[in-house]
Amino acid sequence: MTNDGPRRLKLLPLDSERRLEEMLAEDPAMSGIDLLVIGRQVRTGYGGFVDLLALDADGRAHVLEIKRDRTPRDVVAQALDYGSWVQGLGLEDLEQIYFDHHDHEADLGEAFAERFGSPLPDVVNADQQFTIIASELDPTSDRIVEFLAGSYGVPINVVFFRHFSDDNVDYLARTWLLDPQPTEVKARRSSRRRPWNGRDFYCVLGRVNDAYRWLIARKYGLLNAGGGAWYWKPLRNLTPGSRVFAYVAGAGYVGIGRVTGEMIFARDAEFAATESRSLLDQPEPSAQWKERVASDDPERTEMVVPVEWYATRPVEEAVWEKGLFASQVTVCKLRDENTIRTVESAFGLEPTTN
Repeated sequence: MTNDGPRRLKLLPLDSERRLEEMLAEDPAMSGIDLLVIGRQVRTGYGGFVDLLALDADGRAHVLEIKRDRTPRDVVAQALDYGSWVQGLGLEDLEQIYFDHHDHEADLGEAFAERFGSPLPDVVNADQQFTIIASELDPTSDRIVEFLAGSYGVPINVVFFRHFSDDNVDYLARTWLLDPQPTEVKARRSSRRRPWNGRDFYCVLGRVNDAYRWLIARKYGLLNAGGGAWYWKPLRNLTPGSRVFAYVAGAGYVGIGRVTGEMIFARDAEFAATESRSLLDQPEPSAQWKERVASDDPERTEMVVPVEWYATRPVEEAVWEKGLFASQVTVCKLRDENTIRTVESAFGLEPTTN
């Protein structure tokens, strides 16, 4: 407002959506919702990266995707794709992500309590919200978002940030495509957060069409992961005495065993045959795997955890049926009693096996 009445501000393009991401990471309340950012550029199990992953005060997970130079329809599809990965994360997964993205010194529970003034709720990530951040979208993408949210209840929305300038003073204006107030969730999936028995873990060891990880694990009693810290760091959750249910993606459960040691570099692992020898001296691991084992690069090297197997099976005889637990996370707590009992029975183990 001037002495001569209202004056139109200049609408300018955002000079950098990367800068907008940085501002949101520093102050997520800019989005209009009070959030705790868990991580920025969070690597998914599908190979992509979530721009911003956050929690709100109710424990709902938020996926925030910046449009950048992607087409509007691409960013809508990307948000849904990443959301399909986020919905499978448990509390321990979110804790690990927060730890990894905050200098390995932060605790998610403490940060949540400091941000919202209350402890983490009993149920975390029972539902999700997907938010696209853009300066504009084409009308077709607007209709897609409105259709998904209005007709099918998909928790997706768009927040628009527009950049204005007045005498070298910059302003950001925020508007939403849809009412940003969270809608009532018809059925919270609280059943997914079952109590944990304090003992059993789930561990993924490769895929059915590339089962060398299970070959190494079964032959040498070494749970193994590599190809990036995101994959091997969950092995740290395994401690001596833990029981582990080994799973090969695309096949099913292939073994049950007891953890006998802490995580170590694979190059330091030894295999006791007639004498103690380095794992690198064994004939079964491939040359490519041995090359990664010898690397000092945390994004290439391999880590292992020693395990004593109670029972194992070849991949071709893996245990699987509809309703059993499965996840792409390398290691997580196994809470599903039906899975535990079904797999124990298939391997001929008594329920009290320790």
